[in-house]
Amino acid sequence: MTRAGEDAVADFRERFAQILVESGMPRMAARVYAALLVTDSGRLSAAELAGQLGVGASAISGAVKYLVQVRLVERGREPGSRHDFCRIHEHTWSHFISQSVPVLVQVQAGAEDGVKLLDPASPAGRRLEETGRFFAFMREEIERSMAKWRRLQADRPENG
Repeated sequence: MTRAGEDAVADFRERFAQILVESGMPRMAARVYAALLVTDSGRLSAAELAGQLGVGASAISGAVKYLVQVRLVERGREPGSRHDFCRIHEHTWSHFISQSVPVLVQVQAGAEDGVKLLDPASPAGRRLEETGRFFAFMREEIERSMAKWRRLQADRPENG
């Protein structure tokens, strides 16, 4: 397989970033994430990111801070170096989805608390009850799907 030319990769990077933006990710964070995604090493320094994206260091800093906060990337430093880099987590999306389970549990529990507080037969009580059931369902589905994903990954030829 051959690597596409730099211009084609840059065009793809921006198109992919736009998909992430349309999904709700801040624009600069999406551009940084896409740049890391299309880099073979999955890691770049802030200066490399700024150069590739044609933006200043402060824009990169804010984007990286967001991506670290949502746990899509991590910061690192080469031993003996003073230069930080940003890298994509290994198995980034499965890691990201798995980390949503505690949030789903919190929303489910909060909704259940609301049902206890309100009249379960009232419109608000019914909405909260449905919210709790939905988040319980989603949590169970994600846990099942992630277990299946791990089995599929373990069965891949390069893992065996």
